Amino acid sequence: MSEIFNHLAIDAFRHFDRAARLRGLGPTLAMTSRILFREGIAGVRDRLDALGPIDHDPHRQTTEAVILTTPHMLHFAQRLQSILAETGIEAEISDNDRGAAQAELVFAFAPQNFPAAPAARTIAFQVEQSTLPGRWTCQYLSKLSDFRAVFDYSLTNISAMQGHVPLQKIFHVPFSPAGRVQIRMGRSRRVLFYGDTSPDRRRMMLQKISAAVPELEIENNLFGSHLSDRLRETDIVLNLHAAQDGLLETARISEALAHGCLVVSEESLDQDQLEADRRLIFAPQDDPAALTATLRGLLDDPDKYRRHQLGGNRPQPDLFRNGILRGLQGLRIISPDVFEQLSDDYPQPTQAQKGELSRICLTLPETTARTRAFDAQSDSSFFQLWPGMKATPGWRGAALSYRHIMRKLRSAEVTEALVVEDDVLLPADFERRLLSIRRYMDECDADLFSGMIVDLHKDARVLDVKRRDGMCIVQLDRAVTMICNLYRRRMIDYLAQWNDRDDNAFTNTIDRYMEQATHLKVITTLPFMVDYRSETPSTLRKSDNSAFDALRAKSEKMLAERVSEFELSASLL
Repeated sequence: MSEIFNHLAIDAFRHFDRAARLRGLGPTLAMTSRILFREGIAGVRDRLDALGPIDHDPHRQTTEAVILTTPHMLHFAQRLQSILAETGIEAEISDNDRGAAQAELVFAFAPQNFPAAPAARTIAFQVEQSTLPGRWTCQYLSKLSDFRAVFDYSLTNISAMQGHVPLQKIFHVPFSPAGRVQIRMGRSRRVLFYGDTSPDRRRMMLQKISAAVPELEIENNLFGSHLSDRLRETDIVLNLHAAQDGLLETARISEALAHGCLVVSEESLDQDQLEADRRLIFAPQDDPAALTATLRGLLDDPDKYRRHQLGGNRPQPDLFRNGILRGLQGLRIISPDVFEQLSDDYPQPTQAQKGELSRICLTLPETTARTRAFDAQSDSSFFQLWPGMKATPGWRGAALSYRHIMRKLRSAEVTEALVVEDDVLLPADFERRLLSIRRYMDECDADLFSGMIVDLHKDARVLDVKRRDGMCIVQLDRAVTMICNLYRRRMIDYLAQWNDRDDNAFTNTIDRYMEQATHLKVITTLPFMVDYRSETPSTLRKSDNSAFDALRAKSEKMLAERVSEFELSASLL
């Protein structure tokens, strides 16, 4: 009995210690008094055991990794711990940052709750909503910029971080359900809302919905193992925004879906992240009547409930796991080899139907403006948006992206693929020109078509020139620039062999590596077929693309001169 008491006392001290350091002694004592007054000893006990026992050895000198989490994020902290274990990293879970300074690597969910976490060794999971200005302050963003990296679940948040947090530190890590989730067909007719009920908006909506849905149970202090037990007994979870026009509460929703629940939620501006899951049903925002009707329809119609449950029984990629692995590779915490071994679930760049040309647009989820600009082009619908790798320096991330794409194409026995970058500008008659290019490549057995060569090598040789279909097609012995290229089998094989252990930025960027393949046949056009957005910020250097304008003009001029020389020599033969 004394051992149990000691355990509770230690836990109580840990929680009180963290709260006092974060909020101050006076406010912490006041908060504790309020909990005791409103909820009694049970309220204190619920907060103490929300995280369960924590495996922490106070005598250990250093810890490989520690995961700091609030009770609200325990589900994802446990999933992170499992993913790290796959990579060979042992991580403890803790709700107190007192020992964080001893850890080699720290992950902090809601990092503002852990002021002792060493910023230079901490990866922060940012969980606040940028649409709530009371929390999304300049001071808060400044603190985020100090961390080693920031993982964020929302592209809306990431867009709002631009200019405040360095892009190279930001990684998109969605809070999504695991790839394999529980599908439960047995029904208890229980509906659960859990979360903070103090916002007036939520409280009024819950009152109206409860009147017509007596099955609704409301909990405002449910965490850890108690929450998991309740979710396993619940059919439907109701999700309401704390404030109007709030972002989707993807962490709560994903946890409920992972336990086999259906979720009825208010609509949100960023709901596309999860709306493909049939077990998530949206109703209009600020409309208790519509939410009530949706709940009653699922409760009163077993077939409707069953259809939504079975609709979620399709394999879904584990976006959270993919984001974690991508971030760990980008930060060089795991090697590219480990990433490839564990990333079978990562989006495949080979989604074209059999017999169709594979078309891939390489983009970064974190550069939302670039992705939107590409989507606005008329031909963009033909392309699969593929989330590229990030790394520091940026050229390394680009190289890892191309190598990954080429290896996947090779494994799938794809012998031809068009890969563009998201800042490309395609001409209005791109499809007509591309068809002519592909025919010429068949005739001369070419390995690469380059839509633009920004920096033509001084030793580049013109091997042939053909004028057809209104184009001047030029065959070269080399090319550099990846903005719009059509790759065939030999070039796919060559790029798949890029060496990630060579950090020489002068010779081993992916385009310079490609330029060394002088044994392969390359074609381009004069003038170049495609262009780029000059005003677009570069993902590789601290400037926009206009830095390339003079270099591109010089390359096109040099190519024109060599084409003229070639055609003159050919006419004299």
